[in-house]
Amino acid sequence: MYFDQRLCIFHQKLETKEQLFRIMADKMLEAGCVKESYYDGITNREKEYPTGLYVNGTGFALPHTDSERVNKSQICFMSLEEPIEFEDMVDKNHKIPVELIFMLAMKQPHEQAGTLQNLVALFQNKEKTEQLKKCSTEDEFMEILNASGIE
Repeated sequence: MYFDQRLCIFHQKLETKEQLFRIMADKMLEAGCVKESYYDGITNREKEYPTGLYVNGTGFALPHTDSERVNKSQICFMSLEEPIEFEDMVDKNHKIPVELIFMLAMKQPHEQAGTLQNLVALFQNKEKTEQLKKCSTEDEFMEILNASGIE
């Protein structure tokens, strides 16, 4: 459902969160899922409300922004060759080395809670997390999600 456009970027080697946000936001913009203001919304929101999450030895990030910057609900995925530091969503002073990013674009605000819940359940599955780190094709990525009950 939120992965129907298969917006996936695998094994990137980037220096900064801003590079990461630009690449992912541009991919969503090209797909028509978000508005021009989406990138600014993501970067500004991340400063105020960080999205880093550390689960079972893996760093995740769930950047997102206001629904008014979204045309169509979609999620973009990126895996990194080397982690980039994100602030912890619980404690801004704590840094998390993030390897897997799920950038959310939710058209309806209520969609976000259920989506986050499903993703966190996926993150808690160490086997699936390791598969996400290694996968390199959209089909492989979709198989991992489908096997986890995420569409």
